[in-house]
Amino acid sequence: MTNRWLYLAIPPLLLVVAAFVLVQLVLDLDEDSVDRKAAERLTLYRQTILGEYQKYRYLPYMIARDPRATSALTFGRPVESANRFLEEMAENSGADLLYVMNDDGTTLAASNWRDDLSLVGRNYGFRPYFKSAIEGDEGQFFAIGATLGEPGLFLARPSPVSGKPIGVAVVKVDMRPLEAAWAEGGETVFASDENGVIFLSSRPEWRYRTLAELPPGVRRTIQSTRQYASQGLQPVSGQSVKSGDLLTIDGSAFRHNTSQVGLLGWTLHFLVPVEETRKSVLPIWAATVALCLVYAIILLVLRGRRLRKASVLLRQESADLKELNTRLVGEIQERRRVERELLEAQRGLARSNRLAAVGEMSAAVVHELSQPLSALRMFVAGTRKFLDKGDTRTAVENLEEIDSLQLRMASLTQELKRFARPGENRIEKIDLTESIRAAEKIVRPRFEETGVRLELDLPENELEVETAPLRVEQILVNLLRNGADAAAAEGNGHVLLRASGAGREVRLQISDNGPGIPEDLRDRIFDPFFSTKTSSGGMGLGLAISMRLAEDLGGNLSVRANTPKGALFELTLPAVDGEVVRAGARPVMENEAAE
Repeated sequence: MTNRWLYLAIPPLLLVVAAFVLVQLVLDLDEDSVDRKAAERLTLYRQTILGEYQKYRYLPYMIARDPRATSALTFGRPVESANRFLEEMAENSGADLLYVMNDDGTTLAASNWRDDLSLVGRNYGFRPYFKSAIEGDEGQFFAIGATLGEPGLFLARPSPVSGKPIGVAVVKVDMRPLEAAWAEGGETVFASDENGVIFLSSRPEWRYRTLAELPPGVRRTIQSTRQYASQGLQPVSGQSVKSGDLLTIDGSAFRHNTSQVGLLGWTLHFLVPVEETRKSVLPIWAATVALCLVYAIILLVLRGRRLRKASVLLRQESADLKELNTRLVGEIQERRRVERELLEAQRGLARSNRLAAVGEMSAAVVHELSQPLSALRMFVAGTRKFLDKGDTRTAVENLEEIDSLQLRMASLTQELKRFARPGENRIEKIDLTESIRAAEKIVRPRFEETGVRLELDLPENELEVETAPLRVEQILVNLLRNGADAAAAEGNGHVLLRASGAGREVRLQISDNGPGIPEDLRDRIFDPFFSTKTSSGGMGLGLAISMRLAEDLGGNLSVRANTPKGALFELTLPAVDGEVVRAGARPVMENEAAE
């Protein structure tokens, strides 16, 4: 099968190879044609530039000889008649500017003497054309005007034309009409100076950019003569290449031809987009693709005949598929019947879960009442001892605590009823520190029994929250007793309760230095009837009930590892109006909390 497809692919491959060879021949011919056209256009543009130069070359010589223009040099100061003469000469000759400078480069007369930016009184002694002319030579220089900011070709002659010069006559020729003509012709042409700076271009965005990075010495020379004012002279995104090669500028590829102008080291560049040089190859590739498509169509027709024969076999197989589909329909109906039975089983399971919830509530009653009952037994035993000793005052205090505990148990049974019916919650604005101290008083006997040290870290200011105080106390009692049990096995058992305000919530953290909760058991720690205690002292309901209470109050209860060891439970409750007063915490030690 593989060899068959290989044989079928040979004809189009041969066709593509032949087209590739033909395209290379056509490209070579097109490139030669483009280069001949470029040479002709470069010759024309070169003659245009030289013609513009020759058109004005005589003018500075005539001005340097005319006493009407050089009278300002004779008097050594600006003369209005000289200004008027230069103004008239500029209008008649078409020159951009005419002016006369003295031997230190100060302009004494200029054709634009009436303008706000008149050259009269300005010094251009730093220009190379002035330096050449004042030494008796002909000055030629292309630059951006230092005053008007307009580019042009500056032509200068010494005055007088023979003998020692006392001044210089200058003509500025505007070369921008050449650029406009290049742009109107739709051709890509630009001229660069001897340093590779583009100063004339049919594309304005390339003007005053360079063909290569300028050396520091060249940059300093250009800056000293202010030839291109404050232009950055950044390189184009291409490289300077030989004539007839390719040049890439700003991501566009061009066929590149050059010609020397013969003036000031200027070079003309004529660019033709590569796409234009390759237009002739498009029909070749189009014909090649068309022939390949015809070949593919023929193959598809032949293959279609084979497929029609195969379709007969497919129709026979479709009958078998219909039979199979009938069996599948029967299996689907059977599956739906099984699903209905499973749904009934799930409903039965839900009823069983509700019965289990009733048992869980019964166990919760026992679990929640066992804590105050334990404290009650200890207070009764203490009262008997105090009565035996005759300490009636302390005995009365213990009786008051016993009365408080029985009230607590009554309230607790009411709260357990509310736990089963959450809609009966009683929410009020309280100071959370009072609930913390109430919970601490209930669990204090357990801490004394285990020898674990309890420390409270509470803020100096109140922590106002809107919540159910008894439910908060239930959660704290469960967490503190669990902490005491966990830290009891340590030689220096310690439980810390820290309260703080954090923006829109109040955060309570209960940490211990016990063995901690293994990471793989933390996800199950809040499940009903799950406990990490090895003894029979816990039924696994305390944390489950505490989680339920925290969620009913709009808060959250979580657990993580404590540092350096033990477990840390964090209870968060919403603050009053979403704000909590932040204050520095003042630790409340064990002895102080017991007072």
